Amino acid sequence: MTNPSGLFVDTNALIRLLEGDELVITLLSDRLVYASVITEMEMQCKANQPTEERKLIKSLLNDCIIIELTPQVKLEAIKIRRTTRMKLMDSIVAASARFHGLPIVTGDNAFERVAHLDLILLPPR
Repeated sequence: MTNPSGLFVDTNALIRLLEGDELVITLLSDRLVYASVITEMEMQCKANQPTEERKLIKSLLNDCIIIELTPQVKLEAIKIRRTTRMKLMDSIVAASARFHGLPIVTGDNAFERVAHLDLILLPPR
């Protein structure tokens, strides 16, 4: 299962990490970092991404523990989507964090609508 010292990250938290955001760097230092398979995919979908950037992202993702989409997470995501009207991808990410009992680091305040989600909301830049 998951590690209590771990943190779950949303796509925007990883982007901010890559951009050198000191708060995100501090939060994630010496922690196990978990990410949804959705985040893994979103990080690699930028059109015309330079090769070096692609390599850096792949390296970062290799350091993360990727949480796959399981039947239980699917059911959680459906519940979240129905009750919050969040985007489906965000609902899957939130469901993954909540199901695994991990705090989620994100800059997206839409996650505040999810009940029983341990949220670390990053301030706007």
